[in-house]
Amino acid sequence: MRLGNFLRWWRAAAGNVRRATVVGLLAGLFALAAPPAAVAEFTEGEASARRGLFTEATLVGLGSGTSVSAFDAPAGFDPLNGYPAGVPAGSTAHPVSWAGTLVIEDPGTGRTGLTYCIDLHTDTMAGVNYVLGEWSEANVPNLGYVEYILQNYFPTTQEPAGAANDAVRAAAVQSAIWFFTDNLILSETSTVRPLTEAIVADTLANGPAAEPELPELEVTPEVIAAPATGEIVGPFQVSGNVPGTLITTGVEVFTDPEGLNQLQDGDEVQPGTELWARSISDEVPQGFVLEHVATVLEGTALIYDGTNPGLDDAQTLVLAQETELVVRAGAQLVPFAAGGLEVVKRVAGSGAGFQGEVVIEVDCLDQDPETDLDQHHELILEAGAGAGDHSWTIGGIPAGSECTVTETATGDNGEVNLVIDPVIEPETVVITEGETRRVTVTDNYARALGALQIAKTIKGSGAGAQGTAVIALDCDDPENAFDQEFTVPAGAVAGTYAQPVVGGIPAGTRCTVTETVLGENDRVELTHVVIEPPSVTITDGATQLVSITDVYSLRNDKPGKPGKGGKPGKGGHHKTA
Repeated sequence: MRLGNFLRWWRAAAGNVRRATVVGLLAGLFALAAPPAAVAEFTEGEASARRGLFTEATLVGLGSGTSVSAFDAPAGFDPLNGYPAGVPAGSTAHPVSWAGTLVIEDPGTGRTGLTYCIDLHTDTMAGVNYVLGEWSEANVPNLGYVEYILQNYFPTTQEPAGAANDAVRAAAVQSAIWFFTDNLILSETSTVRPLTEAIVADTLANGPAAEPELPELEVTPEVIAAPATGEIVGPFQVSGNVPGTLITTGVEVFTDPEGLNQLQDGDEVQPGTELWARSISDEVPQGFVLEHVATVLEGTALIYDGTNPGLDDAQTLVLAQETELVVRAGAQLVPFAAGGLEVVKRVAGSGAGFQGEVVIEVDCLDQDPETDLDQHHELILEAGAGAGDHSWTIGGIPAGSECTVTETATGDNGEVNLVIDPVIEPETVVITEGETRRVTVTDNYARALGALQIAKTIKGSGAGAQGTAVIALDCDDPENAFDQEFTVPAGAVAGTYAQPVVGGIPAGTRCTVTETVLGENDRVELTHVVIEPPSVTITDGATQLVSITDVYSLRNDKPGKPGKGGKPGKGGHHKTA
């Protein structure tokens, strides 16, 4: 599912709760804010009904500060040139209702911290949810100078020491921050201005400072579609440099794709772990979170996490001092209506069990553009699978998907032949929510057959004087149905004697030919024999030929030293294969 669709879908679902009340509250609050201010007539009421799964801080109230009289500098103004002596020509009046610290709270543990605003022209209010972020996500200029201010001024220190109280200190620091981030210049009559000017001068002389390092804990992907029928999705990759404690909301989490090793809330998960999850409820939002308590440094950005219903944007904040907060990372599961598909492969025929590997392809096209979750599955039946039905069940297919089944490898391997083309019934089905559709793929196999013929050739000076020769055929078919003997009668003259063709041998059968009676007698001796080839594998539709060549010599014509009775010495005839 596309990320944009996920977020729209999730926000729509989450926003059903108290949306009308919240939108009305927001409209009233924003109506009070004219002209734009750092805080929109800040209210202690909640801006949303609940926090997001990964919310790391919620804005809950005001800290130290006060209102200030100020101006927006004209276009082209560069704060790095220093604080102007007066208000530059072309500036626009911008009275700010609150300049100072804002209080955030971790919604899970109640830990609190102080922040400043670095996004003057965007509103915020109590109840707005935030996550920790990098400076690049804040899209705010000159944050290195802001970091210097936060390291050296209130509330990290009691500077500027000349301020009458913390409210003035906070206002002076906030005004200096806005000078760098939003080109805000205090009016010449502002009592805070001298303090802000001094902060800016010190910062330009000694800054900028480097971005603070965040504790690293990440889960990818952060959002994934999950079947409402409970099939397992993943993997989710955990990375970072700190472990996290698991918290689940409406899901189960596993360390394996089969769901055999389930984790429980409170279990510690190390970086490098792969996780899988499944939806087990109708909760919105649902997912899992890894939590780690960490010391977060001043200058860390806090970005609106988008979870407040009816609120598209909110002011970006920056942590005012080193604070202990809970770092959260995890994944959100977005359930979708789903069904299943059972694919049955039926193996039949006399060749069943001799076929090769069968490959079935399943392509499911999601017809709903909101989910857009096309699926492809490859099902493999191993070679030699026996006669009968073999089935697979595919779950978690979006309801309404159109699934087409094809057989891309039929198992025709030379040992079997398909009697007819594969029969697929039906070839296309539409998935129904909460149901499992069925498709049957039937293949009827016949054994592929071949044949074998033996031809014996008689040669030599003793040809015609030899005795009876017997040839044995031994095939490795389980029933030994093709084992037999062939006889070449005594006295056969020189020439080639073709034996009857042995047909109907299943392809793939291995047959070996031997000569068990050689035809030697007192008059002749077999001096040379060649069987080529001695063994053959039967192939579909072909007749394999095995040739036997026997060379007979009269014993008194045999060259070499005669042995006893005129026979050759030891090793008196030569046979080769």
